[in-house]
Amino acid sequence: MIGFAVPNRSTALTLSEMKPRFSLTSEQQEVVDCDAPATIVTASAGTGKTEILARRIERFLSEPENGYAHILAITYTTRAAAELRHRLQERLGDLTSRVACDTIHGFANSMLRQHGSHVGLGPGFQVITTDDDRVTLLREFGYMIDRPIDCELLRDLDLARAMGTSHQDLQHWRLILASANAVDFAEMLTKAIDLVQIPAIVRLYQRIYGLVIVDEAQNITQQQYTFLKNLTYQTSEGLRTGTQVLLMGDPKQSIIGFAGADPSLLDEFQADYGAKHFTLSQNFRSSFSLASLARRVEVALRGNESQSHHSLKYPAPGLIQVEVSGDERSEGNFVAGWVGSLLDRGLPSEALATGEESRVKPEEIAVLARNSSALRLTANALQESGRPIAVAYKDSEFMATDLGTVSVLLLRRKSPSHYMTATMGLRRALSNTSLDVGSNRELADGLRAYEADYLDTLIPLLDAPSLDNFVDQIQDCELPEHTDNLLLAGWLADRALIVDTWKEYADRIRPSDISWQQFAFQLDLSQRSRDLGPGVRLLTVHKAQGREFKAVAIVGMNDGQFPDFRARSKRSRTAELKTFYVAITRASRHLLLSRALKRDTHFGPRPTDPSPYLNYVQQHDGTSRTMTAVIR
Repeated sequence: MIGFAVPNRSTALTLSEMKPRFSLTSEQQEVVDCDAPATIVTASAGTGKTEILARRIERFLSEPENGYAHILAITYTTRAAAELRHRLQERLGDLTSRVACDTIHGFANSMLRQHGSHVGLGPGFQVITTDDDRVTLLREFGYMIDRPIDCELLRDLDLARAMGTSHQDLQHWRLILASANAVDFAEMLTKAIDLVQIPAIVRLYQRIYGLVIVDEAQNITQQQYTFLKNLTYQTSEGLRTGTQVLLMGDPKQSIIGFAGADPSLLDEFQADYGAKHFTLSQNFRSSFSLASLARRVEVALRGNESQSHHSLKYPAPGLIQVEVSGDERSEGNFVAGWVGSLLDRGLPSEALATGEESRVKPEEIAVLARNSSALRLTANALQESGRPIAVAYKDSEFMATDLGTVSVLLLRRKSPSHYMTATMGLRRALSNTSLDVGSNRELADGLRAYEADYLDTLIPLLDAPSLDNFVDQIQDCELPEHTDNLLLAGWLADRALIVDTWKEYADRIRPSDISWQQFAFQLDLSQRSRDLGPGVRLLTVHKAQGREFKAVAIVGMNDGQFPDFRARSKRSRTAELKTFYVAITRASRHLLLSRALKRDTHFGPRPTDPSPYLNYVQQHDGTSRTMTAVIR
């Protein structure tokens, strides 16, 4: 349950007491000053949108006419929510208690925990968050399902709910969830939509929140839009409410259409709400060369010439490099050497502003690819060279080790509402379908049976009487000195995620509201957007969305790899170009685009064709192995 603490007015900050910050541009200031009931902001990469959101929140909270009204800030990931919350805490002090920064699923969960009985949810309902648990549930109750029980079926059910369309097995799946007193992420929003159609409930939340903000709004689905519209738009009498709504996003970065994201909903919002539209155009993060490349892709996406930016000042000239290697192994070795050179010698001077620090940390370098398979050889080469790496390929890879996975399951076991999924998970993890998870002694025996993974170090967690004690105990779970380095590094990263999530959770939740079930759900959300441990980032482009780096290498720049060979329709090709746009706008100083002349296939080495996206780079077609272009 999220508390709505009223701040002490004597300790609240005023605008005059806040630490001075840099001046906003006129277009940024217009967004901050706008008092329209509904606002939509198109914000390209590097235009300072997080700063603008923070200033808009500051202004709302500092104005006397807003009294004690709260703000709901919906972000795309828990990481983004934590970053915004931290920025506001530094500026606003006690006033931060009037801002709820959360993901849309996190907010929906908090609503259902308080009012779920109105929409048929029993006390302590379960949130089923993993495909493994959903498949197990389907197999137990799935006699009504007409298709084979697999993850593809789950994807179809999720997509149908996200897009607001029908599916022959959806009602059966909802009956299965109801029989287990459970929801999955998509059904959580379905129930939340039902909840905000109850007049008394929606009036309550509209009285609490005077301003609702949605960041990364290009990722919104029809289901999410329906929920937000019911929450903010109408009273039971069909009249507009006093709640202000601000959506901020960039349609060019809408790359999760496979999950139901629909950037056209931004236009629907503008029409439904009569929203005032602003566009942020000036890039403060990227160098001139990278901003120029991004503009050329923007023109292709929009189909017409974009506004001229030649008169704008950029923080640095930047550098774009194109590398052509003989084969994929040579490509991986080159990229690993490129990373090593950056770490040892710093960023090239021609990419930097005068007097700018050239030194770069491993965490400020990323290697991206359209698909995870293209990262494999680079990852191997970096590991062989002794360079630290942190990998995030797909959403299902949450915890890095079995130790981390089992730790979370032991925590979920403490929550009555998560007990069933914890039972299923522990039996899978310990390969014992008849294990009595309710018995500490039998569970301890199951952990001891996995000595190779040192799961017995987690046995003290079984008797932890409280959450804070559980977290204290997990910090004492040490592995032997001779443990494999990779396992040790993964466990330390997993343990840090649990501890850091607890600290953030405990800091913002009233002690009386802390519960096993709420923390377990918060940990589920944190795993889905977990921040990586130390090292050079190896990410798919979809996992890199919302992040920024000083140097980025994009590997596999061959036709068929990027863009993907399956993208044949006009719509899918446009989606691929948006993905490329997201990839190139992750870098602020140095961008490497890499390809191999030959790829290994089942039929042996095959020649490749360069990605058509390389045509957006103005390069010298010389005979040198490395071609570099500084776009001026």
